[in-house]
Amino acid sequence: MFFLLVQRFFRTGAIVNRLLLAMGVGVLLLLGTGCRPSASPRDTERSDGPHVRLTDETGTAVEVAGIDAKELAELQARKLKTDEWTTVFAVYVERDNKVATDQIPVLGDYKIAEGLIHFEPRYPLMRGVRYQAIYHRADLNSVVAHLFIAKPQLPPTVVEQVFPTRDALPENQLKFYLHFSAPMSRGEAYEHIQLLGDDGKPVAKPFLVLDQELWDADGKRFTLFFDPGRIKRGLKPREELGPALMEGKRYTLVIDRGWDDANGEPLKETFRKSFRVLAPDDVPPDAKAWKLDAPAANGAKPLTVTFPKSMDSALAARLVWVTDGDGHKVAGTVALSQEETRWQFTPAQTWKAGKYDLVADTRLEDLAGNSLGRPFEVAASKKVQPETQAETVKLPFESR
Repeated sequence: MFFLLVQRFFRTGAIVNRLLLAMGVGVLLLLGTGCRPSASPRDTERSDGPHVRLTDETGTAVEVAGIDAKELAELQARKLKTDEWTTVFAVYVERDNKVATDQIPVLGDYKIAEGLIHFEPRYPLMRGVRYQAIYHRADLNSVVAHLFIAKPQLPPTVVEQVFPTRDALPENQLKFYLHFSAPMSRGEAYEHIQLLGDDGKPVAKPFLVLDQELWDADGKRFTLFFDPGRIKRGLKPREELGPALMEGKRYTLVIDRGWDDANGEPLKETFRKSFRVLAPDDVPPDAKAWKLDAPAANGAKPLTVTFPKSMDSALAARLVWVTDGDGHKVAGTVALSQEETRWQFTPAQTWKAGKYDLVADTRLEDLAGNSLGRPFEVAASKKVQPETQAETVKLPFESR
């Protein structure tokens, strides 16, 4: 009895299928968690008539397969131009499960090859956006497909670290570096950052708001400057509002979770960094006070440099390097630790016996923006000559 029911079921399915084909109806739904192409995307031997599909899960192309040979030959004979193709086969952005009839189709290139109509969008279809593809058949019902490529399931983005890492900062602290675990969205940074005083209330206008946000190339590090007008003495913003930070008080930097990453997803959680404020630091760093621990030859132990005070993390990673006896830059990696007072350089290859130089660009700064040999706070009456070229200082050491 079971086998008779199964047999009857498949016969009924075949009849329904033939009726649908006779009516010229072919509908492909690609909804849910993602858009799954056929197991064999290039297979055109299906017998259920024309159907629309993605070539893969990246959204780089859309195809119409299963077209009757005569129908395909007629299309090919028409030698359609790109703007004419959209009256035959077009892909639209779908909103509320509907397509606006007056909207412009997705732009791209068309071709007929290997028994398929192939459409390659000018830009890949976006993940998380619903599309509708329509293949208009002459004197027959159209073939409609709902296309959707799910966004990849990535771990939520977090604030990995804020530099400086120490919890005691000078009153004239110049900037913060916000490091994220993944690329962030642009254009809304200042809306999601607050500085709270020890009373829990926001400090008024503590940061320099720039139209062009300061991001690294990966979009994972944001540079947040305090308003220099609130730091330098004698300037109007400081006289009117006072310093953004005041010695002896505590503050909390807040980065709220409403900030979206580059995929449009909010941060996993709100980040807070609390710190206390010390007296202003107007003393420029002195390279002569740095302590070098030279590594032994024929090993890969890092060169360790200890600074008397915390240095700017991004600048210390970029503006300090090592050269060999011939003046060539030594390849390797830099790491900062101990509240940015310890700089370590690990060479790509073992140290060779000989003389080396630790080289520092004089633009290297401490937390208050004081550079090597020059304080950030410059008297208004003192004329400062523009820098014509980068200068460096060298500290020799030897590997034995």
